[in-house]
Amino acid sequence: MDSMPDSTSTRLLMLQLKLGRFHQKRELGQHFLLDESILEKISDACVPGTDTCVIEIGPGAGTLTTVLAQSSGHVLAIEYDRRLKYVHDEAFSGDDPVSFLYEDALRVSLSSIATKLMAEKGCSSAILAGNLPFQITSPLLFRQCGPDQPWKRIVVMIQKEVADRITSPHNCRQYGILTVKLAYWWKITERFEVPAKSFRPAPKVDASVLVLEPVNAGQTPEVDDWNGLSLFIDTAFNQRRKKLVNSLAGRWPYFPGRDVFLEILDEMNIPRDVRAEALEPSTFYSLYRNLLKS
Repeated sequence: MDSMPDSTSTRLLMLQLKLGRFHQKRELGQHFLLDESILEKISDACVPGTDTCVIEIGPGAGTLTTVLAQSSGHVLAIEYDRRLKYVHDEAFSGDDPVSFLYEDALRVSLSSIATKLMAEKGCSSAILAGNLPFQITSPLLFRQCGPDQPWKRIVVMIQKEVADRITSPHNCRQYGILTVKLAYWWKITERFEVPAKSFRPAPKVDASVLVLEPVNAGQTPEVDDWNGLSLFIDTAFNQRRKKLVNSLAGRWPYFPGRDVFLEILDEMNIPRDVRAEALEPSTFYSLYRNLLKS
């Protein structure tokens, strides 16, 4: 990889921070990644190209932005903390294929932004990437579940414990709503770890990078089923220590009654005392469809 231009180097960006011109807020998850080998590894995992637009969440000082900009058509970085604007203004010139949007990533339509950016920049694909603060990780990933997502790939750095949840098999404590819903739309193709010492300031926990690619067409839920299936999963895990029949009874609007529910479990060779964490995503979907038919 060619060396980064001085105006956008990690060294310059971090120097600006060390000069005391910016105070990082831990409550905003502002732990900036410094390890350039890991930054390059994340960029490589995105597999960007000149015909690819990248929507980056939480650019912070812009270290990953710098690397992504070298091999993509355009990077639009969405940053919550407007105080970082002066860092970005000084580090990136008008010639860089980079722009910034100072908004809450949970309050904007990322898919609409990506679609508009692709049209403006002449890109044929879009990638969602970034170092996600803990407090927005789950809600942001939940929003990438469902039909008509524009992403060719999602590459996110998240807390290791959240990555463990997402990649957990069924019948494990970490297995839950996020695991199941993501599995319908995204498959994990790569994971690598990022130690806490790679950040400044160092967080208390390590991070993981997950690479997600779309599930093959035909293997995702029917579009008309998704909202109902999503509610079914939410209800099933709402009281996960209870048997599934008790979690759904009286809480799921379409519960057919205890006797009918147990009969359907028998027909599907599912134990009557099953709990939500024991069911794979495909079994959840089949059970949902069979219950609606009852």
